[in-house]
Amino acid sequence: MRFNGEWLAKLSFAEVVRLTRMLTVARLLERNDFAGRFAAQEPISLSELLYPPMQAYDSVAIDADVEIGGTDQLYNLITGRDVMERYGKDPQLVVTYPLLVGVDGVEKMSKSRGNYIGILEPPEEMFGKTMSIPDEALEQWWDLVAGGGEHPAEPMEWKLELARRVTARWHGEDGAAAGEGHFTRVVRRHEAPEEVPEATVSSANGSVYLPAALQQVFGNSGSHWRRQIDQGGVKLNGGTVTSYDVDAASVDGAIVQAGKRLFVRFRCV
Repeated sequence: MRFNGEWLAKLSFAEVVRLTRMLTVARLLERNDFAGRFAAQEPISLSELLYPPMQAYDSVAIDADVEIGGTDQLYNLITGRDVMERYGKDPQLVVTYPLLVGVDGVEKMSKSRGNYIGILEPPEEMFGKTMSIPDEALEQWWDLVAGGGEHPAEPMEWKLELARRVTARWHGEDGAAAGEGHFTRVVRRHEAPEEVPEATVSSANGSVYLPAALQQVFGNSGSHWRRQIDQGGVKLNGGTVTSYDVDAASVDGAIVQAGKRLFVRFRCV
């Protein structure tokens, strides 16, 4: 593993100028995202235009034989070939792979978009997120993540098998079974999971301010949880919560469900 700070930090301004002379602005604007934004008169920063030549210099610095990337990186990878030749090196081979759409089925999977499944997430979360992908994304996920081949004809069974394979890859067969059991109990039967974590929350004047308590346990902002309560997305022992302030006696020992997959048992102090 190499970090490009090893060589980019050592570049002099003269070397950066030499590198940028190997490309033209017209050529850079041929890239699809630049071309679209330029036509729409949307701003493009100079640092964005510098990204392709600097990535190309990475290939020069390490004498790359092959560079692998998503299909969205094709322009940058080809630029690396051109720049390598200008430095007197054999141009690298380029291999691209399709981009996996996220759980929204629209945008590419990205942590910044929040439409991703983290490989370190617990099996229950991983299984549930896989089950949330839209049916139209099933075929791509099956091919790119599960290896393709025959699959169940019914979409729900197909998705269940996909979720089993995804979860088993990172958590083993036992993890996949636990994830499916949690999904069946919580999402399909609308029951609380077998094991619910506990959290201690503070009460004042005999009541608990639920948005603050949920923020303390699950993160996000107080306004986020107020919206969830307004939309009926928070339940207390199975009943929908309609008020921000809840009687402490009813909260103590109760199971709170926030959304589809978040559960906690509150203890009041």
